[in-house]
This record gives sequence, structure tokens and C-alpha cells, in this order.
Amino acid sequence: MTGTVEKAVAEITRGRRSPVYLLHGDEFLAKEGAKAILEALVPPGQQALSVEVVPEDQDLASLSVRLRTLSLFGGTKVVMVHDSKAFVSKESLDSLVRRSLEAWQAENLERAARLLLQALAAAGEGEGFLDRAGRGEVSGPELERILGAGADGDREQWLREVAGRAIADGMAVPESTGAGLARIYEEAIQQGIPADTALVLTAEVVDERRVLFKRIAAVGFVIDCGIRSKRPWDTQMEPEAARAKIREMVAAAGKRIAGDALAAIVERTGFSMRALESEMEKVLLYLGTRPEITAADVTEVLTTSREANVFDLTNAVSARDAGRALRAFRSLMAQREPVPPILGVLAGELRGLIIARSALESHLGGSLDPNLPFPAFQSRVLPLLGKGAGADDGSAAKLLAMKPYRAFNLFKAATRFSMADLVRRLEAIHETDLALKTSGHPEALLMEELVITLCAADLFP
Repeated sequence: MTGTVEKAVAEITRGRRSPVYLLHGDEFLAKEGAKAILEALVPPGQQALSVEVVPEDQDLASLSVRLRTLSLFGGTKVVMVHDSKAFVSKESLDSLVRRSLEAWQAENLERAARLLLQALAAAGEGEGFLDRAGRGEVSGPELERILGAGADGDREQWLREVAGRAIADGMAVPESTGAGLARIYEEAIQQGIPADTALVLTAEVVDERRVLFKRIAAVGFVIDCGIRSKRPWDTQMEPEAARAKIREMVAAAGKRIAGDALAAIVERTGFSMRALESEMEKVLLYLGTRPEITAADVTEVLTTSREANVFDLTNAVSARDAGRALRAFRSLMAQREPVPPILGVLAGELRGLIIARSALESHLGGSLDPNLPFPAFQSRVLPLLGKGAGADDGSAAKLLAMKPYRAFNLFKAATRFSMADLVRRLEAIHETDLALKTSGHPEALLMEELVITLCAADLFP
């Protein structure tokens, strides 16, 4: 069975308990959901004697025994395992690497290291690779072959720093890969979980093709706590998931929030639920006794976050606002943000604008009313992209696969540039990348020159 945490709790309340619960996706939401299910299964006052939390990497061999050991004073017994790696496979590598990179960029090195170690285990690598990675001795081709991670300065720095953190903290590559751990769970389920016992699992990354995943879906309850689409280019959570969490926290604080403030928070913090909650706490603390959060409050509080400055930088470049772009870049430098990720974000924004410009020319006659509201864009413009007008190079399909609001913003920004001008700006990014690696000039100076170039008047007449 599949469903939501709310549905699982409702089923438990009706007396229909599943033997296994699997919550996968966003780490924060999965653990919060597991807590809600636990409280529905076992009253808080009885949990000390009726709940066992098993560390998967230390004591999973005892799982079957624990599942068959009755609660000391009767009632429901719960065995809980967090952050399971049993659902990881080589096909999970892309997701593990991406999540580790994001954690590193958010300066959460402990989580980045944990995810990297899972990736190495899934790839069949061990301590030797980890040691070489920490010394910076892994070549680009080897990195791509083993982890499927494209070799660039950003990813090589990520691997070196995160591997070094794992070694310094005494962390090790898990000895059991997903398949070995999965067998232990499969055997426990096959033997049968007692009627008065439940197994609750959380996992950040799962391969839904694994036998264990399918078996739990057949006999238990699976909850997808993912806050992103399955598309690899979506780095932010689904906007509705972020909005729901913001409204929940605002209501709990007895406050109100303006619509533009809500949108600003989603855009600046929508990378993970844990980061969103942390930033919301800052906003609410700043608000004090005032009853409503405004867009000005959000700007004041969140302009110092990495996500906010990245967002402001790309928005300023798309708007050709050199002053705002330079301020955002300098804020990132003050936070000691590495230059390669910033360059990568700018390149990604330019590629998105090129895709939008191509679709604009092939499907919309090369122009779009910049004042067109989003609802009108969604109802009148987006359908035109699927009609195959003109010679489409695949740009329309890529835009249709994006979140509509992202496509809307790219289209609006693309109206400010010609195709030749966008291509020249992308070339300027590549030239800056080369200069950063070979010229010896100060990074900040090269990047500020690039930012001004990206925001300048048309480079072509």
C-alpha cells in the first residue's frame, strides 16, 4: 500500500496496522512522519519500554530477534531503523552524488560525507578510494567512471573536502551494500512479523526496482516524502510542499504572511525542508510581536543566506541589473562560497535562457509580452509549445518538462536578449572558467568582470 503519513495514521486509528512502514525521500520529512506513525502506534508514555531504535550499521543482524521479542508490558512493539541503506543500488548513484553535492554546498559536511560513503558502497569502492579522494588523487575520468559525476573543478573540490571530512571524523565506507542489508530485511518479512509488532524504516534514497521495496509495498505501507520531482534538473523542492510548511509554521506562531513574502521565502530557501524550517525560524524571530510577515522582512532576514544570494545573482543577471548582481556576488564571496559553484550556476542560467529564446523564436514568433501575468502564460502560451510549430530543436519539450513558473520566468528574461547575445555570454563564462584555471589573476576580479559583462548592453548589434 502507498499513501501519506496522514492516511497511515488514520488507518492505525481505525485499528488497521501494517507490519512494515517505509518512509523515503526528504530526510527531515521522513523522520517527522516516522515520529507521527510511532505516536499513533505506541502512546508516548509507553515508548520507553515498547520502542527499539536499531542502528543499521551496527546491530541489524539482531533484527529478527528484536521483532519477535514482545513488549515488556504488552501492547504494540515497534522496531525503528533510520537512514536505511538497504534500498541503495548502483542505479541510485546519481541521486546520492547529487544530494551529497547539495549538502556540501549548504555547508552540511557531515551529511555530505554520509551520502558520499553510501555512494562509494553502492559503487563497490572502499577505504582505498576514500583515502585517495581525501588527498585529491582521484582523476577526473576515474571520478566519472566510478560515481558518474562529471569531472569539473566544483565536483573535484566537493570530493576532496567531503572525503577529507569523512576521514577526519573516523567515518568508514559501509561494509554491507544495499543488497546485503536488503537480505536481512527480506528474511525478517518472509518469516513473518508478529501481529503486535511493527517495523518502521526511513531512507533518503531508494531504488524502487529493488525486490525489498516491492515486497514492502505489497505487505506494508510506503510513504513518499520526496519534495522534488523525479527530474534530475529540479534542484528545488516542489513549491506546494514548501508553501504548506511555511503556512504551517506561520499558523503555529499565530502570525499571517503576505503572498509576495511567501513566494520570496520559497524562492530563497526551497532546497530542503530542514533548511526551510531553519530560515523560517529566523524570519519569525525577527518579526517579534508584529502580526504579519512582509516581503521586506524576508529580504532583510534572508539576504545573507547562500540560497538567497544565488537566487538574487541569477535574477539580477537575467534582469541585466549589474549593481544588484555585483552585490549578490560580493555577498557570496563574503560567505566564502567557492567560485566554481557560482560559475556553474551562472552557466546553468544562461543555458536555460538559450532554451527559452530558442522556443520563443520557433513557437512564438520571437516575442512575448513581458507584462503577461503567469495565469495567462500558463493557459495561453504553454499549450503553444506542444503544437510543434516551427523547427523545434527540443527546447519546447524541455520547457514543458519544467515547473511552469520556472518556464515563465525564463521566457520573460529571454525577451531581453537576442540568441547571439546569449551564446556570446555563455562563451564569456567558458572564457572566465579558463582564465580562473590558467591566468593567476584574482578570482574575485575575474568574476566581477564576468558579472558586468553578463549584465551589459547587447554584445552584438
